[in-house]
Amino acid sequence: MHRFFASLLVCGLLAAATGCFRASQPVHLSEDWPKKAGDYSDATDDWTRRGLLRASFDDQGSQLLELYATFLSTEWRAAYVQRQAELQTMSEASRKELEDAQRKIAADSHQLVLLVSTYDPKYNDLHRERSIWRVVLVDDAGNEIAATNIDKDRRPRQLISAEFKKFGDFAEAYLVTFPHAPAILSGKKFSLRVTSSLGTVQVDWRRQ
Repeated sequence: MHRFFASLLVCGLLAAATGCFRASQPVHLSEDWPKKAGDYSDATDDWTRRGLLRASFDDQGSQLLELYATFLSTEWRAAYVQRQAELQTMSEASRKELEDAQRKIAADSHQLVLLVSTYDPKYNDLHRERSIWRVVLVDDAGNEIAATNIDKDRRPRQLISAEFKKFGDFAEAYLVTFPHAPAILSGKKFSLRVTSSLGTVQVDWRRQ
């Protein structure tokens, strides 16, 4: 779901490069809501992975795409609820309402926040129907689950960067929604794969 300067590059020269945040340390793959919310910054770091796509196998080749992918796990959502409740000095009823909403989203779907930078900003368009990039989750058995919605985050940039520290000056933020699939969190790992004729970026989350 992403178009950018295909005419300038030969596909045979393209390579996928994957990376991760915090050295891709294992995480607790579970759909259970945590008994105690953790620190929001730590939860975001734990569930964020970094991926790169370059124009050649040479590490010094032009960078076509960089992404930071944060999986919105129940651990992340619990930390988010706690953070919002503290920032907004919520009443217990309001905090419970927010938590219930987050629990429902987690039960009905899988969501990720993608922070995406591209060589040419006009091609940073994951939300567009005719974009060349395809975004899927991949379970431990290799089964792909296609995204059902990719929404561009149109909030003020300072609000996005307050929640996601890796949101750079040239990035766009997207909320990506997938149908709920029990296999995603029940195996030893799952992956996010962003692919087109230009190449593929894949990042992984592995079980502790």
